[in-house]
Order: sequence, then structure tokens, then C-alpha cells
Amino acid sequence: MIEILTELIYYCFFPQNAEHHKSSKNNYLSTTEKTFINLATPRVYQKRKMEPLSKKLLNRAPPLALAEAACLLVINIAAFVGNLSVCYAVYRCQRLRTLANTFLVALAVSDILMSTCCMTFSVVVLYLGCWPFGESFCSFHGFCVFTFGLVSLHSMAVIAISRYFRVVKPNKYNDVFKARRNLLYIMVVWCIAFLGSVPPFFFKKGGYEFQAGKAMCLYTFHTNIGYTAFIEVVDIAIPLTIILFCYFKVFFTVSRTNQVFSRERNPQQLRAHVEEAKVTKTLATAMAGFACCWIPVLVIDYIDAINGAVTLSRRSYLTYGFLVYLSGTVNPFIYGATNKRFRREFKLIFGKLLCPKFVECARNNDENSEVEPHRPRVTKGTSQQQ
Repeated sequence: MIEILTELIYYCFFPQNAEHHKSSKNNYLSTTEKTFINLATPRVYQKRKMEPLSKKLLNRAPPLALAEAACLLVINIAAFVGNLSVCYAVYRCQRLRTLANTFLVALAVSDILMSTCCMTFSVVVLYLGCWPFGESFCSFHGFCVFTFGLVSLHSMAVIAISRYFRVVKPNKYNDVFKARRNLLYIMVVWCIAFLGSVPPFFFKKGGYEFQAGKAMCLYTFHTNIGYTAFIEVVDIAIPLTIILFCYFKVFFTVSRTNQVFSRERNPQQLRAHVEEAKVTKTLATAMAGFACCWIPVLVIDYIDAINGAVTLSRRSYLTYGFLVYLSGTVNPFIYGATNKRFRREFKLIFGKLLCPKFVECARNNDENSEVEPHRPRVTKGTSQQQ
């Protein structure tokens, strides 16, 4: 059924490529006469040697193509639904509407845009085995992937700075982080990401091109070493250094402060710092998940830049693409696993969609369990005896 719908869409929107698509799916092209449609311009047939990674992408077995597309589709749905749930949870729960969570919402919005504007088209590429959307859209797709990736990284740096002031320098936190200033910081993050993503449009060589191994359009890091070095230092190395420094200071301060309050037997202040420690743990876990996804990506980009060409296997570049998209998927699961309030809201949101009556009963039971211990129940018999 899926294959029939794909064929219909392809014949309706890309009639020029329909015969090529059909022949490529059935491997009608001989190895000596294989030509390659320039994947950035599907309406113009340009005969040239097929690149090895493009050849492997095009000639995959149908079950493998379907499996890869299905895996990325699951990640796509999880990223969209999970990050949308984060935004809705903050909207509906007043206790989650904090200044710190403003940045979490901004991060979730960028991940939602990544899932809708980028990931969906990579799913189609993995299924069809080529880029069918045109040169202009390829540049737009690469620009979006690059921009949203930089937004996520810089948002993580701003969250780390916010934690630093909240825990290490709490007296200055309210002066530095306010509602309007937080919005200004978010705008600055997006401006920095835009400034870093625009220059590839003006490169004579390289720029945003379809990369078959990664199943996406992206900036070709190995074509412009100077700009690649600038991006690696300014937009990647500096934010990562800020994140590591801030969380090192935060964890050191939290551990030392908890020891002091436990010695002084000050339960109220100790409880407050324990809450801060829990929030810090949640955010630090999100940072760790983000780093696990992006460090291999940076290593592969560095290898390509040093070699000046694409030299790794298709499996390595496919892992690259999956990790880029997976980085925007893990955060909601981390929030739900480490933060009690987010977990409770997620249960209510998904429970309401799946079983509304059960959620209503659970909510009433929670409210009664919170209220009844403070209000002793009085019956008619006891009131008459009194």
C-alpha cells in the first residue's frame, strides 16, 4: 500500500523522473551504462558517473530501504510528539512555567521544526533512494538542518549558563534572567544560528548539497576548510566549553552546599538545594544525551575536513544522519524519566488521549489523597454524640 501511494505521488509530482525511479527500483540499469540524475536537480538529467554512496543508496534491497525509512519515521514521530508534549506540559502546568523552562520550550520548538522541515524529507529519501525535491529545496533543507542544529547547541549553552547563575551565583540570577531578557537571549541564539548558516549559499564550490550517505542535504564540510574551522571553533567548540565549565561548577557547588546544610541541620535550605540538584540533574542528563549524539557527528565532519573528501562507509554516514535527528528526540524522554512534574504531565496528556475516564479517576484520587489527611472526616453519628 505504501509503495503504491509513493508511486502515485512520484508520477503526479515528478513525471520526468518516473521512469528513472521505476527502473532504479527494479535495478534495470546495467553497471556499465549507469547514469546518475543530479540529485540536486531532478528535473534535469545530467549524465555523469554515479558516486559510490549514491550508488549504494539507489541499489539497496527493498526490505533494507523500507527498514531504514521505517526507523527514521519512528524517530520523526517520536521527536514531533515528544517535543510538542513538552510545550503543552509547560503550558498546562503552572509549576512548570518557570524562567528556566522558557529555554526548554525554545529548544523543543527548534526540535519540532527539525522533525517537520528536515526529518520528514529524509524519510522519503531513504525510501526512494534519491533526492526528488529539487535544487532550491535541497539548499533550503540543508539550511534548516544546519540552523536548527546550531540553535539546539546554543540553547543548551544558554541553559547551562542559566543553571550556573541559579546555583553558583543565585544573588545575580534575578538580575540576569528575566522574562523579557530570556526572550532576547532566545532571539540572539537564533540570530547566531542564522549568521552561521547563511554563508554557504554564497560559496562557489560546496555549499548545501545532497549527501547520499547521510540521506539529507547539508553543508559539505570538506570543501571549505576555513569556514569549517570557523564553525567548529565559534559555533561548536565554544558552546561545548561553556556547557562543560558551567555544569562542572554547578555540581561542585551543589555537592559542597548540601554538605554544609546537612552539618548545620538546616532542613529547609537543604530541601531547596536538593530541588535545585534534581533540576540540574535533569538538564545535565539532557546535555549528556545531546553530547552522545553530536560528538560522533563532529568527529566524522572533522575526518572529512582533514581528508578533503568523503572517505568513510555508508553505514558511518547513515549513523551520522540518524544521530543528528536523534539529538532532538531524546530530550522529552529524559525529562519524563528524571523530572517528576514532567512525568506526571506526560501521563495525564497521553492518558487523556488513550483513556480519558482512567485519567479523570486518577486525578480525583490524587486530589482526595492530598486533601483528606488535612481534613478529618466527620459523620452524622459523631456530630450527634458531640
